Amino acid sequence: MGKRVLVVDDNTYTADSFARLISLCGHEASVAYSGREAVGRTAELLPDLVLLDIDMPDMDGYEAAARIRRDLAHSQPILIAVTGWAREEDQFRAYDAGFDLHVAKPLTLDRLKEVMAMLDPAERRTTLAG
Repeated sequence: MGKRVLVVDDNTYTADSFARLISLCGHEASVAYSGREAVGRTAELLPDLVLLDIDMPDMDGYEAAARIRRDLAHSQPILIAVTGWAREEDQFRAYDAGFDLHVAKPLTLDRLKEVMAMLDPAERRTTLAG
């Protein structure tokens, strides 16, 4: 069964491309192009998964994730940081902000499939070990 996925990136080409790939995997994909828009769209759509870029001009992904966690206590999507910021301290900061997973760009099709497997609870234990 398809899930609702929100892709957030200020690079419209990246966001739209990921959304197309996610749709091809059988899920319902929506896009947002800013952190501020991500917070509003998450509240509106109640997605199962949010792929959220960190480095955005109006509100970075850390703040957007923290607001989503705070404002949507009744409906908590899986939050995945998809970012070029891949240092260990960036990963810790992402988890502190409320992300469930930190994935470094570029996001390959194989890694995207692994991330999408998070939508299936039976797959979660084995898929993300690497």
